[in-house]
Amino acid sequence: MAEEENNSEELEENNNSEDGEDKEKTYTWEELHEVREEAKKHRTDKAKYRKDYEKVQAELKKLQDEKLSDSEKKDKKIVDLEKKIEDIQAKAEQKDIENLIVTTAAGKNFADIEVVKLLAQKELASEDDIDEKTVGKILDKIAKDKPYLIKSDKSATASSGNFGKTGMEGKKTPDEMMGEFLHGEIREE
Repeated sequence: MAEEENNSEELEENNNSEDGEDKEKTYTWEELHEVREEAKKHRTDKAKYRKDYEKVQAELKKLQDEKLSDSEKKDKKIVDLEKKIEDIQAKAEQKDIENLIVTTAAGKNFADIEVVKLLAQKELASEDDIDEKTVGKILDKIAKDKPYLIKSDKSATASSGNFGKTGMEGKKTPDEMMGEFLHGEIREE
């Protein structure tokens, strides 16, 4: 509080006018405190009004639900349950399509099945009848358009990089080389 009093005794605001003159406006601690209190009051009032509004909306919904007859309540519940069933059926259909894609792609030697699955789903979005033949055609198209998604026949090894060891057959082991080095120095002495 003491820090606020020290920092806020006089706040200066420089306003540049169109004439290029600098006008200074000084605010006192009382004016600043008054503005802060007014802003705080607005925030608390707004929160209170929001709570009241939500409370009234909940009561209104409750009253509307009470007005409904038993048959209307049952009809509403039936509509909700039908919507849930449709959602579940759509999810099951999507899972069936994903399984069809994965099983069809399994024999095509793809490196990353997840990427292929996403690409195939994107292609299948416009299809009406999705069967194994359609999925096969789309996977063939993906393999043709994106050959980097197919595993190569060569297997990757630790030394298959730029600095792979080639032609090392018949070379001496480090122990043999060290033995020769030591024996060579001893002979020279």
